Amino acid sequence: MNGDSPMLLLGIGTAGTRIARGVLRAFGENLRYAVADTDASASGDGDEFVLLGGDRLSGRGAGGDIVSARLAAEDSIQNLDSKLEGVRLAVVVTCLGGGTGGGATLEAVKRLSALGIPSIVFATLPFMFEGEDRQRNARGVMSMIEDAANATFFLPLDKLVCGADVMDEAMRRATDTVASGVTLFWRLVEKPGYIKLDADRIRRLVQCAGRGRFAAVTTQGPDRAAEAVDALVRSEMLATAQAPVRSVLCGVLAGNDLRLSEIGTIADGIQQAFGEHVSFDLGTVNDEATFSGRLSVVAMLFESGGRDAGAASVGGVMSGRRQRPAKGTLGRGRFNNAERTEWHGEDLDVPTFIRHSITLDF
Repeated sequence: MNGDSPMLLLGIGTAGTRIARGVLRAFGENLRYAVADTDASASGDGDEFVLLGGDRLSGRGAGGDIVSARLAAEDSIQNLDSKLEGVRLAVVVTCLGGGTGGGATLEAVKRLSALGIPSIVFATLPFMFEGEDRQRNARGVMSMIEDAANATFFLPLDKLVCGADVMDEAMRRATDTVASGVTLFWRLVEKPGYIKLDADRIRRLVQCAGRGRFAAVTTQGPDRAAEAVDALVRSEMLATAQAPVRSVLCGVLAGNDLRLSEIGTIADGIQQAFGEHVSFDLGTVNDEATFSGRLSVVAMLFESGGRDAGAASVGGVMSGRRQRPAKGTLGRGRFNNAERTEWHGEDLDVPTFIRHSITLDF
């Protein structure tokens, strides 16, 4: 474990722990990381493990019970503190729908916030075949995690597996996709290319990011930059929006053959596709050993309704619920670049409940 890094990868629950360790394998380098679970058997052979609810559950796990998991986390979430010394940004990976991930993630994020550590949450959502109960459990905790975290990515497993049929291949694809987003932050800091985004800049970007979507593509050949943009624009991972895009973070990962013209093609293409007037940050990664001859682009889109940067408290952690954007800025989503359909001054491409600021309870 790299104890000098200002960023920490934190896996919550059995599935979150498995994803976190998969991210480590996919990244191929040492990351500073910790994992927390109510099941002592998930400890592995490292000192990065934190047992939650040992007195309440005796290390036997929450048995899929979200309430038991949350109570266990409330009892012992301070056990994480020993892993957080010097951390300035935490990237949390978890699975929602039941058990420790659904119950303990909120308490972990709240603890990070109390310690002044901004958090980015990557949370997978259950497969549709897992049933309505698990879907409902996941939906029930999503809004609370959004209010506590600085940035959130909710990732349906049905989309992450990319149509794979064999379960082992499906989960490998899901882990690889999550890893591409999670490790972007470390790669941007540790292997900067032509355009650098340092850890403090990333931390400031995250503090007011809100709910996000991301996708990653890898291409090669003479037209690889244009092909990468085209693939991102058509990506199902970026297709569903609840509000317009307010900011974009783009990472371009390549070997020594990356051309400035390719950076321009990618930057122009993404801004044209997702909004030329949104906040846009781009960083490049130079990693010849991993990306020689290939180009990988990771695009992270953050929606309107994120935390207000002006509401930061001491330590840079935001407080309070997110504010709704003004009516005129809401919800065009996939119609962002289309001609407006207006009636008496209202944009009819924006759903009625958004135009009139109606909150839907699920």
